[in-house]
Amino acid sequence: MNEKYLESAMLFARLYGIAETLNPWSYIDNEKFTCMIKEWTDEFINVENGDVLKFFEWKISQKKTGYAEYIKNQPPCP
Repeated sequence: MNEKYLESAMLFARLYGIAETLNPWSYIDNEKFTCMIKEWTDEFINVENGDVLKFFEWKISQKKTGYAEYIKNQPPCP
C-alpha cells in the first residue's frame, strides 16, 4: 500500500467517526466498517485529482439514502 492510500483510509475512518457521532446511525461491526473504508479508499484512489471532502460527503449522502442497509447486508470482504 502506498502512502496516499493509507492517508486516505485513515482520513475516511476519522471523518466517519465524526459523522457517526452527529447522526443517529445504526451500529456497523468492525469487519464491515473496515470493508466499507477499504471500498471507499479503493474508489477514491482511482479518482483523478479527487477532493477527499467532496468524495466523503458524496458517500455520506449515499449512506443517508439507504447505503447503511446495503453495507449491513454485505458479506464480509475477502
